[in-house]
Amino acid sequence: MVCLDPQMTAGWAQWHLSYKIGLEAMQQNDWNRAIENFQKALQVKGQDTKKIRSAGAMFIEYFPHREMGICYFNLGDFTRAKPELENSLMHVFSERAKDYLDRINRGDRPASFSSSTAPALPTRPPNSERRPESAPTAPVGERFTIAVLPFESKGIGTQLGQIDLLDKLVTGFVNINRFKVIERAQLETILAEQKLGLSGVIDASTAAQIGKGIGADGVVCGSVISSGNAVSIDARLIDTETAAIITARDAFSSSHSLQNLSQMIAEVAAKIKADLPLINGYVIGIQGQQLTIDLGMRHGLKKGMKCHIYCEGASIVHPVTNEVIGKSVDQLCEAQVNEVFEAYAVVGITKSKSGAPAIRDKVITK
Repeated sequence: MVCLDPQMTAGWAQWHLSYKIGLEAMQQNDWNRAIENFQKALQVKGQDTKKIRSAGAMFIEYFPHREMGICYFNLGDFTRAKPELENSLMHVFSERAKDYLDRINRGDRPASFSSSTAPALPTRPPNSERRPESAPTAPVGERFTIAVLPFESKGIGTQLGQIDLLDKLVTGFVNINRFKVIERAQLETILAEQKLGLSGVIDASTAAQIGKGIGADGVVCGSVISSGNAVSIDARLIDTETAAIITARDAFSSSHSLQNLSQMIAEVAAKIKADLPLINGYVIGIQGQQLTIDLGMRHGLKKGMKCHIYCEGASIVHPVTNEVIGKSVDQLCEAQVNEVFEAYAVVGITKSKSGAPAIRDKVITK
């Protein structure tokens, strides 16, 4: 435990005293008190660093953002923990900050929380302002764009009545708030141009060409099949560049009701969303147009996924509260995952934007 003698600290700068009190509070698991003191220190010294003068010839390590992120983690407040840890890593790399950030990305829970009391890693903040699930600050670049093509239907007949299956599918993918979904009118225009109908009988190569023609990163196609009273949906997400299947998911129901159909569509869309998580990482190696990033299979990365490479600039500070509410972002390039290993992946640059990436630049899946 850190002991603080008032006589010894009388000559220290107030920010240093607040930082030390914060560290002491952390050792006592008093997370809220620690956060309060780290915030006081940050009002004077706002950047994590490995070496800072505290008094006279005395130098210390100073990581208030990192330690505050760890406090929020232990409180189960992951939406606040993540940006603090990323802020720390942006200024100076430390294994401690990286370790806690990895825990959040994996969905780990603090040891002091039981599975029944620990809050779930939020996909949406509890207030009315909604943000993408894994982005700690404003989204970087465009979301992964998909076109939902007509599904082939077999054995359905008139069971669905006047229900438009394609509309239901499009709505299902819009509602999961993960992808940018091409409007149906735009899709029908290109289908007409290529003399393709809404039958849903489209092979992977043709589906990829259609998606590429309207600027989509991927296309969703598949089938709805009925046998007796049962019905199943099979959906595939196809990369528009390679025509390779990124992921394939299905759902099953024992009846043809509209409610069950809607639930199946929502289930398939949610499964595909889970297969393309929004995750953050760093560039750890560069060789020409190939980059190595510190995200791999254990983080949910898959071959064919796309990502934005970017760096953060100056803090955006609220003029009244002086709270850091974000960072300016410089988008460097887009890349696609070519090889995936357990803890890292190799990606290839597909679109250059504002500059060449460097080691420790940031990565977020598209």
